[in-house]
Amino acid sequence: MPKQLTKTLGNFNVSTDILRQGFASLAGNKPELNDLGIIFEVGLTDLSLFPNIKLSDSATYMDYLEKWIKGYADATANPPSRRKASPKGSCSDPAIQTIVQIAMNADETFAARMAAYHNLFMSAENIQGNLLEEYISVSTRPYGWIWCNGNVLRAIDFCSSDGAVLLQIKNKSNTENSSSSAIRTGTTIEKWYRLGTRTVAGQKLPAYKWDSLNNIINAHVTTGIATDCNMNEDSYQEFLRNITSQNTDIISDK
Repeated sequence: MPKQLTKTLGNFNVSTDILRQGFASLAGNKPELNDLGIIFEVGLTDLSLFPNIKLSDSATYMDYLEKWIKGYADATANPPSRRKASPKGSCSDPAIQTIVQIAMNADETFAARMAAYHNLFMSAENIQGNLLEEYISVSTRPYGWIWCNGNVLRAIDFCSSDGAVLLQIKNKSNTENSSSSAIRTGTTIEKWYRLGTRTVAGQKLPAYKWDSLNNIINAHVTTGIATDCNMNEDSYQEFLRNITSQNTDIISDK
């Protein structure tokens, strides 16, 4: 089996003109890859923006581009709203159910049902970040913002069509990992999160940040239409209701 290495596009020491030719030959005139062409040009301004991809030791830049394009195409063809949830990869700990059962003075059937509900909530939490990006994509595309779907750029979820603004999306203020923080050092990437916390009379309540995101989008509209992007929590929740009613298998109790 050929040795596998992790490579980024900058490892191949190829000129941007050659890379453009390679991308064009692989992407062709497929309309579903039009946005990827814009993302590609954004990446060419700084090759470190391209993600690491596992390739054979003898792989060429064309092998990288082929796998990179496929990752985007696969993600676009199967958006989060259409995916079916898989059961979790590990078994539940029976001791946890025992603790709940005794503490709640419940029978085994009730405790098992609560465990299934817990799995549903965890499954929903796992998919919500991707659904948030899909909602933002639908809402911002008319304003010239591109969804970098399929992890095609490192630590970047959206970019303006002219590449001037890069945007990272998080569901909560505490969901960013250290690697994405390091990537952003020295790079102009806007950061936004949906859900913060406010305290009212000692109670922790949600503090939504949609106005901040709307300001970012409206400050850089590239399509010539009015700057009236108005994403909000009600609209987002309606999006979630619609896609979940159409795909109840989006979460799993297993």
